[in-house]
Amino acid sequence: MTLFDRYLLKRFLYVFAIGFVATYGLFVVFDAFSTADEFQNRSGTLENHVVLLRMAAHYTIQSFAFLDLVGAILIVLAVMAVFALLQRQSEIYPILSAGIPTWRLAVPILVGAMGIILLMTINQELIIPRLADRLQAPRGSHESALEIQTTRDLVRNIQISGSHLFLDAREIQDAEFLLPVPSLVSEPATLRSRSAIQVPPGENRPAGWLLKDVEPAFESLALTPQGQQNIFRSPDGNDIFVATDVTVDQLYNRSASYKYLSTAALVRRIQNPVLGRASIRSQKKHLHERLTKPLLILISVLVTVPLTLRRESRSVLMNLATCAGVLGLLFVLAQSAIYLERLSGVSFDLAAWIPVVVSGACSAWLSGLVQT
Repeated sequence: MTLFDRYLLKRFLYVFAIGFVATYGLFVVFDAFSTADEFQNRSGTLENHVVLLRMAAHYTIQSFAFLDLVGAILIVLAVMAVFALLQRQSEIYPILSAGIPTWRLAVPILVGAMGIILLMTINQELIIPRLADRLQAPRGSHESALEIQTTRDLVRNIQISGSHLFLDAREIQDAEFLLPVPSLVSEPATLRSRSAIQVPPGENRPAGWLLKDVEPAFESLALTPQGQQNIFRSPDGNDIFVATDVTVDQLYNRSASYKYLSTAALVRRIQNPVLGRASIRSQKKHLHERLTKPLLILISVLVTVPLTLRRESRSVLMNLATCAGVLGLLFVLAQSAIYLERLSGVSFDLAAWIPVVVSGACSAWLSGLVQT
């Protein structure tokens, strides 16, 4: 990498960092002013500096989700800014006079973009799943208690509910397990427990939930032969184990909670047959969107370069306006594909890959417009 390559890479990373700090700073200011009462109410009689520390911790954690949300946009804006400054300050002409092609200047920018994409991938796969409970917790809440959504295991037909869910401890507070009749029990029965802990599968044990201090007792359950294969007494005799593939992340915010999972966990959740077909469809669509996101970012960079450094252009501002217009049209195309998928006009995988194909063809067609 030459000295000028390092110069472009440094400028690109600098613009990206400034853009992220500026946009997130604006978000924090507006959100903090509008939700300051929530922090104060949930903090009770605590002193002001404790409330400020909780606000700082909250917005520090939210920054990881914000990076995943705006990272792609900031990469494209940073590319536009770097090449616009390069042309406005007439730094490109010595390079072109030396016989170096314009596309050679895009190499360090692509390296920087791929580095940020790698950072965003690490953030998505490793950091966000670990902070999922805090990212979805109410503002100012010191505990990570989440509101549970009643869920039914479509394989065993067990209905699971409770008062609160603790994602980090994988625990349901005041859990209720409604057992189906006549598949598992011959008489209606609802297992009520002060605490239910999710247990992963073992060598000789299926996945399920361990219910502590259960009512009614195990002896009073009229289990069928199938029920005896799914409901067991714990070794100490006071608890009951219920076999089910419903996991803790399927019991809250089902319409969006899968966005906080790693790709491996998302694939396992898609392959889990206990969920409804509509829920699995939305998760498959999100998986394809996650896979196409890095490609769309790199293609957007390749679209930005010839439009920002367009030959025979009247002004830098006109180039930026044209680039913004083309990228806006590509964004409208992506949203139209999603809308068609909702209307069952196209399949969810095709809706996710149509923008990649069209944007790639657009970048190849625009490559001849670059300044030489």
